[in-house]
Amino acid sequence: MIHRTIIFNIILVLVVFQGLSETEKNFSKIHPSLLNVLINTPQNNLVDVYAMLNDRYPLESIIQQTHHLPKKEKQREIVRILKEYAAEKQHAVLTFLRAQENVSRIDILWATNTIVVSATPGVIYLLDGFDEINEIRFDQKFDMNGSDDLQHNPTPLPEGEEINKGITLMRADEVWAEGYFGQGVFAASIDEGCYWEHPDLLNNLWQNLDEDADGDGHTIEEVNGSWELDPGDLNGIDDDNNNYIDDLIGWDFEGNDNQVRGENHGTATAGILVGDGTLGTKTGVAPQAKIVNLKIGRDSEQQQTWCWLAMQYAIDLGVDLITHSQSFYWDGWGGGTDPPDVAMFRDMAVLELAAGIIHFTSISNNGNTIGVPFNISVPGNCPPPWLHPDQTLIGGLSSIMGIGNVKANTDVIHSTSPYGPSSQENYRESLGSSYNIYPIMPEEYQDYPYGNGSMGLLKPDVSAPGGDTESLERFSNGTYGYDGFSGTSSATPHAAGVAALLLSVDPNLTPADISRILQETSVDKGASGHDNRYGAGRVDAYDAYLEVISGLPVELSSFTAVIKDHKVILEWRTETEINNFGFEIERKTTKQISWNRVGFVEGNGNSNSPIDYLFRDENTNEAGIFWYRLKQIDTDGSYEYSDEISVTVIFPSNFLLSQNYPNPFNPVTNISFSLPEDSRVRITVYNLLGEQVAELVNSEYTSGRHVIQFDASGYTSGIYLYKFESIDYLSIRKMIIMR
Repeated sequence: MIHRTIIFNIILVLVVFQGLSETEKNFSKIHPSLLNVLINTPQNNLVDVYAMLNDRYPLESIIQQTHHLPKKEKQREIVRILKEYAAEKQHAVLTFLRAQENVSRIDILWATNTIVVSATPGVIYLLDGFDEINEIRFDQKFDMNGSDDLQHNPTPLPEGEEINKGITLMRADEVWAEGYFGQGVFAASIDEGCYWEHPDLLNNLWQNLDEDADGDGHTIEEVNGSWELDPGDLNGIDDDNNNYIDDLIGWDFEGNDNQVRGENHGTATAGILVGDGTLGTKTGVAPQAKIVNLKIGRDSEQQQTWCWLAMQYAIDLGVDLITHSQSFYWDGWGGGTDPPDVAMFRDMAVLELAAGIIHFTSISNNGNTIGVPFNISVPGNCPPPWLHPDQTLIGGLSSIMGIGNVKANTDVIHSTSPYGPSSQENYRESLGSSYNIYPIMPEEYQDYPYGNGSMGLLKPDVSAPGGDTESLERFSNGTYGYDGFSGTSSATPHAAGVAALLLSVDPNLTPADISRILQETSVDKGASGHDNRYGAGRVDAYDAYLEVISGLPVELSSFTAVIKDHKVILEWRTETEINNFGFEIERKTTKQISWNRVGFVEGNGNSNSPIDYLFRDENTNEAGIFWYRLKQIDTDGSYEYSDEISVTVIFPSNFLLSQNYPNPFNPVTNISFSLPEDSRVRITVYNLLGEQVAELVNSEYTSGRHVIQFDASGYTSGIYLYKFESIDYLSIRKMIIMR
């Protein structure tokens, strides 16, 4: 609630505008750099800020509450917890802001219990009076200064060029040959926007069917020869209740609307990830993954809050991974006042990790022009999900994989790829006295200091093809095709695409699994081990794939036995299969105590989705306990046994003739009978005149239940009798043939 009166706050505002610096002491929650902006901003102009509230939902509690849940359920539960918590804590502040006329935009960053708002200085001063708020900071525009690495002089690719060279360098095409193309994987691209209508992207574009207002099963349509958002779905209603109206294929966080169509840079990054080669050149590393495009502005017009909101949107959607080629440079704040807010980026990255999302990001194209440890841009300077053994300074983890750039033609690191290491430390000290107003890094994030004998944080994490690669382009004449792409902007989706391939092999891989596999299987290019140019090495998709399948056996999730008609039915399910030749079924009984092979069921080779199997044991002709086990055999001949299961077969204690089924019938019916012991059985059929018209069986049967069929095709309609005879037992029942 407001702990000062509105009148008193208005007086304070007027005093500040009069330039009385003594009153600056009264605004304890407004960051000094923001206060300077407010003093120099006309009172009717809008200023973009973000207000961080005092209370944060403890991450440890979130992890404890959700650790037992499957990945997608965990993501949904994390989102629910944080949304409800933010709604409660932000209520008073939001009520105030929504009542103000001089507010143009309000965004809720529930991920960190922060409110993003564009308002006049007077409104912002009034926010200082809320007990709920911890600090209010300026949301400045950043000059992305070289993040756009697309070559803007389109030239046709060499004749016959059918595949992006980055794909073959990483051997991703060899993973395709194994049947994995990123199918089933959902990725977010955070960038400048995207010409999503490019033919090579259309098939893999995520469509928000929760916003499919007209129920036609899609949210984009071809209208007069061009692809547009489905007019029937643009109803001005937030159908999926995520606070984004008509977000049919993504969101533009700069314009705060659903128009994600934008720039060739974002088109190229999307093309490296999922371009499917519709127009002739395969550019996408994972050409069957789905992608959602999240737009965060253009080169010199990007704000950190737009990026955080995009990261939050991706968490809410439940994506598997993020590719992000628009990072924030340490020398890129131009006319702004502060470097990037590393602490907030790390907060977001830690939350992504808890939600099971791995985040690949570019790390600048500065080479060593700024100087270590600030060549690595933000958020690429945050720690990865798994620390390489050469990282002997041990600190916290996050979702971030910072990607270096090698030339696809030579496999050599590009001169512009930034030099590591990075750091996570008290930047007020490391940046010098001129930045003594820089937001204080929380103590737990000062875990990778650089200098004075401290190694900092090894970066990049890995490298991937960036220079000399090809991707998608929309030309100035409105046509679509391909063009060169370069820099860490290209390297990042290359690495992300490999992660998508691995997730299509094993959807249960965690961010730590992916980070470890990529680092351990990368081609060591620079100094031995993890160095500060190549990172752990250049990504090798096929070796990473081999590492995944080596740890992915045939996973048997169920194995059961049931008795039907005195026969045993075995059913089992596998969740994943690698090189599965098949299953031998082995059995032993109370009388036969050694294991014997009773059947074989062919396996499905490789699979990352559940498969159900069934086997019917016909040779259960005695009462007793039957034990079964599966011998799962790989294509190389190696094998592994399942757990044993047992079932008890009980035979009848008396002779019994059952009513035929169906009855009446035309022309076939089933007749079942049970024998308590081995017996000779005779079954005959009579008409109502007492004349025998058929003998169905006259032979020896073992004890148990048996079923025979009677085909009455040659008989007229009417009532018939069937007689069962065996030793001292006789039974007669009636049946009806109905034509």
